[in-house]
Amino acid sequence: MEVSNISAAPSSISASLLNKFQLGERLLVEVVQKLNDGEGTVRVKGQNMHALLETSTQAGEKFWVKVGSLNEGGLLLIREPILGKLKDFSSAPQQLQQIIERGLPNNQEIIALIKSFQTSNIGLFRSLFGCMQGTSITDELLTNLKKAIPQWNSFSEDNGMEELLSSLKKLGLNYEQRIQQMMKLDYPARGIEKQMLQETFKGMLLKIIRGQTSEDMSDSDGPLLQLLQKITGQQLWFKTGTMDSAYMMLHIPLLNKEQFVPVQIAIESARKGLKMDEQHCRIAILVETQELGEIGIDAFFNENSFTCRVLSNDLQFLPALLEAVVPETRERFAKLGFHIERVEMGELDQNLEFKHFLQGSRRTGVDISR
Repeated sequence: MEVSNISAAPSSISASLLNKFQLGERLLVEVVQKLNDGEGTVRVKGQNMHALLETSTQAGEKFWVKVGSLNEGGLLLIREPILGKLKDFSSAPQQLQQIIERGLPNNQEIIALIKSFQTSNIGLFRSLFGCMQGTSITDELLTNLKKAIPQWNSFSEDNGMEELLSSLKKLGLNYEQRIQQMMKLDYPARGIEKQMLQETFKGMLLKIIRGQTSEDMSDSDGPLLQLLQKITGQQLWFKTGTMDSAYMMLHIPLLNKEQFVPVQIAIESARKGLKMDEQHCRIAILVETQELGEIGIDAFFNENSFTCRVLSNDLQFLPALLEAVVPETRERFAKLGFHIERVEMGELDQNLEFKHFLQGSRRTGVDISR
């Protein structure tokens, strides 16, 4: 898909050289060098240029691109898909490209769910439960949701992944997959699995919605249907799609002292079979905190090392905060086998490429800026 408004890389392309490129032109790109933060050097038309690269790109790689954007700020070279993987990809509109990459059917309901999930408020769970206070279903749903959401202080280097996956299953992100598997079970096991599905948050939500009157269901913007749409949209973004470069998006509520903490995560990597390449990936995290406001983390992993950029709209407190937490953070990641090469700071609102990456616009080519 086309990526726009990417933050400028260091100066590397002159106006005279920029004039030699034509919109839609087909070119061969060679990756000369790849750095851990997604930047690198490419050779195009016999010239070495500094560029932003998609996460799965490796040094020494050669591939064909088309000039997808050309302006005073630079140019975007969109990588052509591998022959046979996708037909007429470059001519498809952006939303259709997202659908095809996800391996999903192209219909309006799917498109609406994907687009609404990208732009919906990550504090939706908290705000919706505030709207439902005083209703007969609030306590039951809230209790079920709290069981599904992990506590902030429960995460550690030993059980963080297990806690997260367990939470996603309790929310019901594999609900339909489990139904399909359930139909293959014998009768006693099928009954047990059915009961466990009904105890997930999505199962309980569906039960309550089915029990509502026709007047209740006429409100398409009601809090229960918004919750269901949020979870279903999350399911569509959870799987990594069909293309060579895998991407996934997560909106996860955490609990900190009984308060909802919205967390937004985007991950991009090369694909290893049906899985993501966790040793070569980009992970972006946006956390909404009560004391510090929104905090962004943009990390690029390469083998056993990674670089990290911490983003905030209030840069005054960041140096002291990083000075206090980085030593312990280095030790924790060292226990996991990772070395932190570099930690930088930046302004969140000015880092548009980070925000677009969190919303599904990922680097699918080479972005060369002046």
